[in-house]
Parts: sequence; structure tokens; C-alpha cells
Amino acid sequence: MKFKLAAISMAAVLSTSSWAQAPVTSVGSSGSVNDRLAELERAFSARSQAQIDQQRQLNAMQQEVSELRGLLEEQSYRLEQVIERQRTLLMAQQDAADKPQNAPSAAAQSGGEQTSAQTRQSKESATPASGDEQAAYDNAVNLVLQDKDYDAAIPAFARFITQYPQSSYVPNAHYWLGQLLFTQKRFDQAKAQFARVVEAYQDSNKRADSLLKLGLIAREQGDKDQARQYFDQVLKEYGNTGAARLAQENINGL
Repeated sequence: MKFKLAAISMAAVLSTSSWAQAPVTSVGSSGSVNDRLAELERAFSARSQAQIDQQRQLNAMQQEVSELRGLLEEQSYRLEQVIERQRTLLMAQQDAADKPQNAPSAAAQSGGEQTSAQTRQSKESATPASGDEQAAYDNAVNLVLQDKDYDAAIPAFARFITQYPQSSYVPNAHYWLGQLLFTQKRFDQAKAQFARVVEAYQDSNKRADSLLKLGLIAREQGDKDQARQYFDQVLKEYGNTGAARLAQENINGL
């Protein structure tokens, strides 16, 4: 009996000893979980900041591309004007060379020199801008391309349209004004400028891009059906152009 009691006592001691050696962990302790949560929060915050930085870079790149595209179009337009003026001069010289030297023309008999209707029309379309008009337009464009002063460029283009409503640069001025307003997300005002180019200047080299911008504005305002109509119109009227390619990309993204 004593031997049995001793065995039981020894077992109790050994059991107590094993409990003492076991590691003690508090059920309520959650330090490791908090650390992991903090780490996840830091990772999420870093990723969010990276996405914000990427979006800013993308917006800056889009603005630069738009400016470069505008500059290229501006130079192309001015080159076309120079070529048209040269063509007009050559036509006038050819017309003068073809006249008989010993026979007075009807214009000479009436006391003045007349040009053909075609030459006159070409001259009217190629009439260079006046000094003040050219300077006003160049100043507005330079505010965008050189100074990057977009806030000052908006009233500059608006003044140009008001002061020189018959200028050949007016459709370009409407487009630039719309582009500046679009960049500032003033979509309704930008829409009015682009629509003016589309409706009033059918032959403008800015019309395709204006249609494209109207589609982008409709998309930004949540009207996908209207946006698709504008993009389809670009594809229909201006196929195989840069504007058409962008229109197709936007249709694919709707």
C-alpha cells in the first residue's frame, strides 16, 4: 500500500514538473497579428501611392503628347498656307505669261487688270493674316506650347476669336480653347468649342480631332451611346487617320 501511494505521489510530481517546463502563451496576446496587419497596411499604402504617382505621370504624358500633336498640326497648317500662297503666285505669273502681248485684254480696256475667278478665289483663301492678327494668335499658342500658362491661354484664344472672327485661324482657336477646357475637366464648355469646329468648319484639319474629343467628353459624362456615335463618325469620315485609330481604341474600351 505504501508502495502504491509512493508511485502515485511520484507521478504527480513528474506531471507537475512537465507543466512547469511547458511554454506559457497568453490566449489574449495578438502582437504578431497586429504586426502583420500593420505590414499589410503599409504595403497597401505604398501601392496606392505608387498608383497615384503613375496616374500623375500618365496625365503629364498625355498632356505633353497633346501639346506635341497640336504643335505638329500647327506647323502643318502654316506650311499648307505657305504652299497655297506660292501656288497662287505661280498661277498669277502663268496667267500673265499666257496673255497676248499685243492685244489689250478686256480688263485693260475697262481700265483695270482682272484675274480669273479661280485665281481670285485662291488669293482670297490664301490671304495672309495681318500683323496684329498673326501676333495675337501666335501669342495664344505660345502661352500653351512655350509658357505652359494654360490659365492665361484660355482668355487669349477667346479674345482672338472675338477680335478676328473671319480669321483662317478661328477653327484652330476654337479647338485649342476646347482642348484647354477639356484638360481642366470643364466638359460642357469644352463641348461647345469642339462642336463649333465640327458644325461650322467642315474643311478644318481640326474637325476629326474635335469629333474624337466630343466622344471622349460623352464617355466622361457617362453617355456611352453618344460616345460610340461620335467615335463611329470619326471612323466613317476620317478612316486611316490618327483620330480614327484612337476612336477605334476607345470603342474597344467601351
